[in-house]
Amino acid sequence: MNSTIDYLVKKFGLVIDPKHPTQIHNVNRTIMAQTLKELGFKVGAEVGVAQGWHAEILCRENPQALLYAVDIWARYPGYKEYTDRISEYYRQAKKRLAPYNCKLVKKFSSDAAKQFKDGSLDFVYIDGAHDFKNVAIDLCEWSKKVRVGGIVYGHDYQRWRRGRSVVDVKDVVQAFVYAHQIRPLFVIANGIRDPKFGGDVPGWLFVRQETDLI
Repeated sequence: MNSTIDYLVKKFGLVIDPKHPTQIHNVNRTIMAQTLKELGFKVGAEVGVAQGWHAEILCRENPQALLYAVDIWARYPGYKEYTDRISEYYRQAKKRLAPYNCKLVKKFSSDAAKQFKDGSLDFVYIDGAHDFKNVAIDLCEWSKKVRVGGIVYGHDYQRWRRGRSVVDVKDVVQAFVYAHQIRPLFVIANGIRDPKFGGDVPGWLFVRQETDLI
């Protein structure tokens, strides 16, 4: 088994379910950031940064790493979240992340992905637009930028509708890992309250392997 998967299994006391996602309960965003450091990961990206709160955790808990913080920080057709304050979010992120080894990439995620070579990242955290199309694009474009043994993970492993807004991360992730023969899929259940984010919704995670079809 992949050494990164072995580490996750040992650290979190997991039993891999071959047919269903494996739940990681004793975790939160801060613990995941610490885990990246323990794995010796040196370069990664976060897609969807907003004010930079989570990016700051990644930088603070893993100061040895270079983080690329990717976000358009602008209005665009179809985007419905934070439209009244997205420019202010950029200013906040820029100030918050300035003390760290972090480079802000102010581009659409699919455009930003073009500047990275395949297999050049140790990890990527995906938390951009949550509609089906954009989640699928981010998975397709950014997963291949992560090396074998690296981690691809993200937020909001769920589906829900609020008015005309639809979050469809769960279905897209499941379809992606099935189509690319990725096993196992982990659900980050966030059973421990995070110091910053409190009780968080579930996330998702998989490890790049030689056998996947990405």
